[in-house]
Amino acid sequence: MATIETGNDGNTNRWPADGLENVPRCPVCGSSERQPAYTGLTDRVFRCAPGEWNLQRCENCGSGYLDPRPTPETIGLAYSRYYTHGPTGGVEPEKASRWRRFRMAQRNSFLNAHYGYDLKPTAWSPFFLTSSRRRRLDGATGYLHFPGPSARVLDIGCANGSFLRQLRSLGWEVCGVEPDPKSAAQAREAGLDVREGLLPQQSFPEAHFDAITMSHVIEHLHDPVDTLRRCWKLLKPGGQITIMTPNFGARGRDYFGRDWMALDPPRHLVLFTESSLRRAMEDCGFAVSRPPQPSLKARDTFKQSFIVRRGGDPMSRRSKLPWSLRLTVMRLASEANRAAQLDPSCTEELVLLGRK
Repeated sequence: MATIETGNDGNTNRWPADGLENVPRCPVCGSSERQPAYTGLTDRVFRCAPGEWNLQRCENCGSGYLDPRPTPETIGLAYSRYYTHGPTGGVEPEKASRWRRFRMAQRNSFLNAHYGYDLKPTAWSPFFLTSSRRRRLDGATGYLHFPGPSARVLDIGCANGSFLRQLRSLGWEVCGVEPDPKSAAQAREAGLDVREGLLPQQSFPEAHFDAITMSHVIEHLHDPVDTLRRCWKLLKPGGQITIMTPNFGARGRDYFGRDWMALDPPRHLVLFTESSLRRAMEDCGFAVSRPPQPSLKARDTFKQSFIVRRGGDPMSRRSKLPWSLRLTVMRLASEANRAAQLDPSCTEELVLLGRK
């Protein structure tokens, strides 16, 4: 198997030659028809993975995928600087201000009305919220409708458990799966039921969960379709799944090309379009829908992509853009978000909901 050399960043290391595998067919649809999308990609996001990487575009379903790619046994080499290596924070401050308590009451009213919760205290009508805050509240709950007490949710790739803590505070019985040992340990230290490893390595009973979430996880999986099939088996009849992932059909990729932040090789093994993810979910038995509002994340993605283009560290708070580029980010992101509202298939973050 061929060795993959590094780029021009001064790092002379190579990915282990015996730690690579070829991917002759699309991991999403199985087609062998493809065209090179980008060649010679390097790790310009976390800057810890050696090697150059080639991303193919499937001619059948439109997904992007790495070939060759790290094996399951060696992929951990690409995560030494990953952002989930941090302590799990609290959900709410112990002593909230009067304004914060009012905002919480607003949040409770919104979640009660739209997602079936019974949270207290409540405030006046939840319908007088800005669209941006509604989107934040939608995303903060994983777009999950609450079935009632004792409802069980599984978060796949739960990292240090911050999202699970949020769901637990809303009344869910939570469980997580996390392959990174350090992140899984941090989640358990916070009192969460988190199993170390990948989903196929776990022994959950079938029809056990009311809901499953995967937030920016499916693009990291070697066999995403197999994971979707396992999720379908783990859900109760009528159970729901929420999947969030970068959108290979985003306007940001059209604009930034190989500098697009969400390419993130070699951690992102498979990148979906809306149609390819919808097809994969439906083939596994899910009834698929979009969320109430599209996720509008263009500003953050565009800012980080400009930093990548300029050779900076997109994960560092110290990385700044000049004012001229900040204005450009605002203009381009505004245009992209308006386009996504008209056509959610081109939004930067793809969000699809499924029911069993």
